[in-house]
Amino acid sequence: MYNRFGKRFIYAVLIIYCSFNLFSFLWLFSNSLKGQAELFTSGPWALPKEMLWKNYSNAWKIGNIGRYMLNSVYVTGTTTIVTLMLASMGAYILGRVNFKLSRAVLAFFMFAMMLPPFMIAVPLFDILQHLNLLNNLNGLILVYIAKQLPLNIFVLTSFYKNLPLDLEEAAYIDGASPVRTFAKVMMPLTFSAVVACGIINVLNIWNEFLFGLILLSNRRVFTLPIGIFYLSQAADYSSSWNTLFAGMLMSVVPVLILFALFQKQFATGVSQGALKM
Repeated sequence: MYNRFGKRFIYAVLIIYCSFNLFSFLWLFSNSLKGQAELFTSGPWALPKEMLWKNYSNAWKIGNIGRYMLNSVYVTGTTTIVTLMLASMGAYILGRVNFKLSRAVLAFFMFAMMLPPFMIAVPLFDILQHLNLLNNLNGLILVYIAKQLPLNIFVLTSFYKNLPLDLEEAAYIDGASPVRTFAKVMMPLTFSAVVACGIINVLNIWNEFLFGLILLSNRRVFTLPIGIFYLSQAADYSSSWNTLFAGMLMSVVPVLILFALFQKQFATGVSQGALKM
């Protein structure tokens, strides 16, 4: 009886949460198609009298959402690929090779996961300033790699630790080198975990705001969260909220498409990681 009530309560909470998010997207989409005058005169849930699709082109060109999105794609894609490559190699060593400092190294990465971002923001600003990497997307990429690497290594290490030793022994008998064994045998077995880490990286980097705000001040290198932030400030004076809403909706769509394409692998990777940890 208790389990049945608990499941119903959880389902009810999830339905309410999903409904809230769904109605938020519908409200955002509806208001993004209204004109400025209609936005203030009509009710908040009133459908637009005329669908103004030009609001999206205005957000893309006039609001520079196109440039900001390209910057975010470059930063997110590069960071995710490099982080997964480095984390896979590091996790393989920590999970499969026995050496004295393996636990200490893993504990170091766990400690790095607990550091709050605002605590390291000022030192990072000073370091990038000395390296002439302020207002530089590549400098921001280095920061994001360092930020995401500990979590990725921690998750992937648990997968590598639980892979059968027989696979490596069979590869060695067949004459495979350690690098070939890692690339051709071991790494493909962690595909679901790599996809899960990749999606987590994309979500975190695509929506990251603090470091982007501190380390970028040139509008040409703004990422989407920073660009939308300044677009919202401009809307306070120009009342172009419909353009802002269109830009916000465009910034969400790529992440939703990515999650929809890889949701099965993501769920598999997360569930297997929870069991193996």
